[in-house]
Amino acid sequence: MANFSVLMSVYKAENPVWFREALESVFAQTVLPNEIVLVKDGPLTPELDAVIDEYVLRYPIFKIVINERNLGLGLALRKGVIECSNEIIARMDTDDTMPNNRFEKQLIKIEEGYDVVSGWAQIFTEDFSSTIATMKRPETSDEIIRYSKRRCAIVHPCCMLRKKALLAAGNYQHFLLYEDYYLWVRMIISGATFYNIQEVLYNLRTNSGQLKRRSGFKYLKTELKAFRIFHKMKFFSTKDLIINSTIRIIVRLTPKFLIGKVYKLIWNKK
Repeated sequence: MANFSVLMSVYKAENPVWFREALESVFAQTVLPNEIVLVKDGPLTPELDAVIDEYVLRYPIFKIVINERNLGLGLALRKGVIECSNEIIARMDTDDTMPNNRFEKQLIKIEEGYDVVSGWAQIFTEDFSSTIATMKRPETSDEIIRYSKRRCAIVHPCCMLRKKALLAAGNYQHFLLYEDYYLWVRMIISGATFYNIQEVLYNLRTNSGQLKRRSGFKYLKTELKAFRIFHKMKFFSTKDLIINSTIRIIVRLTPKFLIGKVYKLIWNKK
């Protein structure tokens, strides 16, 4: 199978135990990368630096990219993409895990010619003790493009993609909380092809704090800005803009004590 890079970004607020679990999940894969590009997005804690030092010593395939200050996920990944030596890049977050055949299954589809290949995600509590939901997404490129008119159709940290197609769409860009959706829209417009493997290929960790941050006026303001941009890019019709904005206003202004139940319904809806 083709060589590929794993792209990760870590910042100071992350849990070193979960970071270690994420790295162990990478090295437990049936097909291994020949490069891991790890972006240190600003100064880290001594505990996180210790994990990095340990794994760099154990596995000499790391390429460490250092940001002197925290730039945010979009700009951190943008720098990381440039540093990736391979045409194929697999994303991975630093607090999640994945089944050990994820990379192998995605490489098979990438080698069929797709530009972006992702899959479904199982959403867990912080310690993976219980499943909250299964995030399912449509399979074919046409279905994914249609689905993207309403919701993000690609599980971002589970994706494997071609660097050439990513750069053709302008690479990652800063868009707080919407880096991924914004990227997929630009890639759709640039003619990229997509595929979602119809099985769970990612274990996504969440907690009540993360859910609450995805509610309220601040998050809603970001979403409405994104939708206006999608409309200006002619990806959203005026009808799409009105429907999506109305739905998000209702969801984001839902009382916080109900937001967990709302998200379970959204995540489980394909």
